Amino acid sequence: MIFRVFCVGELMVPVVVVVALGLIASAAHADFRQTSADATIAFEGPSAKATRQYLYSRGTPVEVVVQIEGWFKVRDAQGALAWVEKKALTDRTNVQIKTATADALAAPEAASPIVFRAENGVLLTLVTPQPPNTGAWAQVRHRDGQVGFVRVDALFGL
Repeated sequence: MIFRVFCVGELMVPVVVVVALGLIASAAHADFRQTSADATIAFEGPSAKATRQYLYSRGTPVEVVVQIEGWFKVRDAQGALAWVEKKALTDRTNVQIKTATADALAAPEAASPIVFRAENGVLLTLVTPQPPNTGAWAQVRHRDGQVGFVRVDALFGL
C-alpha cells in the first residue's frame, strides 16, 4: 500500500485517512432497493448471458453496491453479491429479519409487550419511511396485518 502525505498549512494529512473517512460516510447512507418482479434473477456478471446465481422473490430488499449501464451489483441479507437488471428493482418499502428471531413490540421500548415474533428471512413492510440514523427502532407491518416496532439491528434493508 502506498501512502502519500500532503501538507496543508502546517498539517500533514495522509490521503489514506481522507479516503477512509469518505468510505465510512458513504457506508452510513447505503442505497437499499427491493425486487419488483415475482421472480428476479441474479447473475454472476452484468449480463443476461452470465451464469444465473439466485432467484429473489418480490419485495426482497437488497443493497446496491455498484451501478453499471442498466445493471446493479447488489448484496442480499445473507451477504451474497450478484448482479440484477436495474429495471428489476424499485424503491425500498420492505425490510428483512436478519437475526434468528426478532420481537415486534407494541411501542419502541424494550419493556413493551410483544405483538408478534418474526423469524430469519421474514419480509416486513415499513409503516413509515425510515431515514438513515433515526434511532434504534423501526415500525413495521407483517403481511398478516400486525404492526409493531422492531430493533433496527435485527433488520436488513435500513
